[in-house]
Amino acid sequence: MSSNRTPVLIALLAIVLLAAVFYYTYQSSKPKYDWSDSWSESAYQETNAEPYGTQIAHRLLGNYFPGKKLADLKQSIVDELPIDPAGNSNYCFIGEALYMDSASTDHLLRFVEAGNTALMASKTIPFDLMFKLYYTECPEAEWTDYSYRADTIASMTLREPKPDGSASFHYAVQNVIREYNWHYIGGRYFCDSLAHHPLGYLNDSLVNFARFPYGKGFFLLHTNPIVFSNYSLLRTETRQYVEGVFSWLSEGNIYWDAMSRVPEAVARRRNRSGESRSLDDDHTLSYILKQPALAWAWYLLVGLALTWLFFRAKRRQRPIPVLPKNENSSYEFISTIAHLHFREKNYQGLCIQSMKLFITQLRERYGLLAHLEHPTMKPRIDDEFLRRLSVVSEIPESQIRDIFTRYLATVQYQPTEEMMVDLHLAMEQFWKKAK
Repeated sequence: MSSNRTPVLIALLAIVLLAAVFYYTYQSSKPKYDWSDSWSESAYQETNAEPYGTQIAHRLLGNYFPGKKLADLKQSIVDELPIDPAGNSNYCFIGEALYMDSASTDHLLRFVEAGNTALMASKTIPFDLMFKLYYTECPEAEWTDYSYRADTIASMTLREPKPDGSASFHYAVQNVIREYNWHYIGGRYFCDSLAHHPLGYLNDSLVNFARFPYGKGFFLLHTNPIVFSNYSLLRTETRQYVEGVFSWLSEGNIYWDAMSRVPEAVARRRNRSGESRSLDDDHTLSYILKQPALAWAWYLLVGLALTWLFFRAKRRQRPIPVLPKNENSSYEFISTIAHLHFREKNYQGLCIQSMKLFITQLRERYGLLAHLEHPTMKPRIDDEFLRRLSVVSEIPESQIRDIFTRYLATVQYQPTEEMMVDLHLAMEQFWKKAK
C-alpha cells in the first residue's frame, strides 16, 4: 500500500514546491503600487490609497461644503438615500460602472425629481436610467451607450466654470504612460430641441461631461472616472479641473455610493449594448485571470487536475481475486477409497494402500527407499533397510519388522478385518514414537 502511495505523495510535494516558487517569484516581481484602474476589489474605492483609488476625492468632498456631511451608502439606494424635498442634497457615484435594479433606479429618479443633484462618473450608464433621461430622442439618435477613443493623452475642458486652459490627463502603469480608452457621449445625442447640454469636452470636441435635467434637479454624467482618481488629483492642473466638476453640485449633504459599483463588462452585458466586444473582454475566465489571487488558484487547480490525470492514465493493476483456502483433498480421496474398500470388505486392498502410504512417508521423512513388487505387492526390503530405519527413527528393529511381517500376511493370505486393524495400529504406534 505504501509503495502505491509514494508517487502521489511525491507529486503533491512537487506541486506545493512549485506553487511556493511561483508565489515567491510573484511577490518579488509585484509592483509596490496597484496601477490597475480596471475592476478589482480596490479599484475606485474611497478607502484605496493606490493610484486609481478615490481616497483623495472622497476626502475632498467630505470638506467641500462647510457644515454639510458626506455619508457613505452601506446598503441599497432605496434603503439609505433620503429624498430631500428642499433639493439641496447630492448623490455621487465614481467607478468603472454601476448596477441598479428597477427599485433603485426609480428611487434615484425621484431623488433628482425633487430638485437634488446626481453626479455619476462611469464608463457606461444603465440603459434603464437613460431611457428616462433621454426619453425624447434627437432625430435618428437612438441611445447605444458611451463611445470611446483610444489614445495616450487626453485634454479636457469645461464650458463653465472655465478653468485656466485645458487639463491634460493620461493613464500610466508604474509611471509609464499607456494607451487608454477615453469615453465620451456622442454629439448626435445633443440637439437644440432637448434640454440636456454639454458641460465639458474631451479633446475640445467630444462631450465627456453633460447635464441632463429631470424634474427639478439634474443628472451630471461624466464618462471618465479616471480623472477623479488619486493619481489625477495629485497634479495641480487636473485637481482644478475636478474642482470645476464638483462646483456643479448643490450646496448640501453628499451621499457617496460604493455599493452599486460593478465591472464594466457586467454593466454593458446587462445593457445589451450594441458595441462589439470580443470574448476576451466579457468572458468569466478573463476576469479570473486579471485577479492575481484567482489566477494562482486557477493555475493550481489546473495543475492538480493534470497531475491526477497523469497518474490515472497509467496502467492500473488488476484487482487480485480472493482465492479460496487451500484444502488438502488427498485426505478426502483416501477416506473415500478406504470407505469403498471397507464397504466391499476388500481388506487386502486397504492393507496395500496403507503400506504404500507408509513407504511414501518413510521416503519423505527419512529418505529411505522401499518398493512393492508387482504383482505380489510384497515389500522389497532387507536387513540393512530395517537397521537404518531403526537408527533414524529410534524405533526397535523388532517393532519395525513386525509391521512388515503383518503386511506380508495380508498379501499372502486372505486377510480378515482383525488383521487389517492390527496392521493399522502397528503403523500408528510407529509414527507416534518415531523421531
